[in-house]
Amino acid sequence: MDHLQAKKGVMYLTGEDFYYFTYSIILILEHLNCKNGKYFSDYRKLAFLIDFVNDRNLISILQSTKNRAILNTLDKEYLFRSYSNGLTRRSEILKLIFTLEDSGYLELIRGDLESVVNISLNTETLPSNFIDSNLFTQEYENLKSLCQIIKRLSVLTLETMIKKIYEEQGVKTWAL
Repeated sequence: MDHLQAKKGVMYLTGEDFYYFTYSIILILEHLNCKNGKYFSDYRKLAFLIDFVNDRNLISILQSTKNRAILNTLDKEYLFRSYSNGLTRRSEILKLIFTLEDSGYLELIRGDLESVVNISLNTETLPSNFIDSNLFTQEYENLKSLCQIIKRLSVLTLETMIKKIYEEQGVKTWAL
């Protein structure tokens, strides 16, 4: 089985697929080096980042804002759809990270605020070759590009990340 077929087998219902969310979360934590005791601050950010990991168009929109001050209407709508997706999947992500913690794949600690849960990937419990960079080449490229655009993703507050990704691009958001 080639890499593309294997990948498609894992990610068939991207909007509601917990395997898809799991791989995305693991890729994000691995790429940001939030593993084995180094923590990703505030799990809620993951709900928004999943779309950027898996959609090159969102990365391109953010890259294009460096060169122009105002996004066109279609790009704003595309970003807003990503924002809405993030809002709707927050509770699913919370349930998933607790399940992954119970399985030993993640370590969770409470953050400074009551609603904040910080996450670390426990790479020792993952099967060998679980994180295959050849299988997820595009996702790793998207993460690399996103990290060049938005610095310090692992430690930014949710509010700051939302501001940098959405509000500074002209997307209207509401308090979380």
